[in-house]
Amino acid sequence: MRRVLSKYTLLLFLFFIVVSYSMHANPLQANAGADRTVCPGFETLIGGSPAAQFGYPPYQYSWSPSTGLSSTTISNPIVSPTSLITYTLTVTDDSGYVATDVVIVEMSYIYYQNAGKDETICINQEVLLGGAGNAPAPNVTFAWQPSAGINDTTLPRPLAQPLVTTTYTLTINQSGCSTKVSTKTVTVLDLHVLAGDDQIINEGETTTLHATGAVNYFWYPTATLTYATTANPNAEPKDTTVYFVTGYDINFQCSDTDTMRVFVKKGNDIYFFNTFTPNADGENDTWYIGNIYKYPDNTLDIYTRNSKLVYHADSYLNTWDGKSYGIDLPAATYYYVLDLGEGSDKYHGTVTIIR
Repeated sequence: MRRVLSKYTLLLFLFFIVVSYSMHANPLQANAGADRTVCPGFETLIGGSPAAQFGYPPYQYSWSPSTGLSSTTISNPIVSPTSLITYTLTVTDDSGYVATDVVIVEMSYIYYQNAGKDETICINQEVLLGGAGNAPAPNVTFAWQPSAGINDTTLPRPLAQPLVTTTYTLTINQSGCSTKVSTKTVTVLDLHVLAGDDQIINEGETTTLHATGAVNYFWYPTATLTYATTANPNAEPKDTTVYFVTGYDINFQCSDTDTMRVFVKKGNDIYFFNTFTPNADGENDTWYIGNIYKYPDNTLDIYTRNSKLVYHADSYLNTWDGKSYGIDLPAATYYYVLDLGEGSDKYHGTVTIIR
């Protein structure tokens, strides 16, 4: 009886040695399963079959991140992803040994297809529809609406030439996935810039031009203009002149050009400006007297209200910048006496400096 018991004990001992060796010869393995591809809005099962083996069971499971998982502590959770994501499975056996594995859950082809970002174009320009990732693929169809102005409504990225602002709808179908609908709005800018009516002025006078139809304006030729980058510049032509204006939208993307003519009636009359702004901004910085260049023998004197002489010029040619012997005069109204040097009556009046 002792001999039989001893053999049984020996066999049992040997069995545990073999099992123990087998456990150590095959350490714990984690299996997160094969990578998956999922349609948007669908779900799938992750984790191997089995998700853990060898080592010392029972096993503890931990999945991360938790995004889209039905559970983070079971071997095979359900995943409902909203974008490409990599999950890590961590398995811990009864001895405390840890093993890890990863699985990538990729979104199906249809997830990356869309109508593209909204755009703004100029009238008569073409625009490319569809997102940058759009491309032909097996078992995938594309359909664009409305069809007007599109070169091919079945292409992933067709060309369109809308004449008015249009919202395009793209319907995408992929086998095994739900239909996807995406939209893109193309805003069409159609500028109609008008330079205004032709005008007639006397030589020496100024006139204000009036442009409409845009946000930013550039008038030329600029030699006889002030505020040439506004909708309403002042024109001071000595001769009949054709002015051009180019208007742009707020982002300087689209433009249009128009012209108008200022007819100048020749004459020798003198025209006085009653204000000027000597602030060195390049516009209206000096006192302007229309046609003064025709009287080179003129003499000009400027006085304060107390009759103090603050400026004198012989052969004045629109150069007074509001200074008195190099010093800025304060904003105020001053009095002028202009002698054209022809024996005619002198001109008297006021001019105001604005600062």
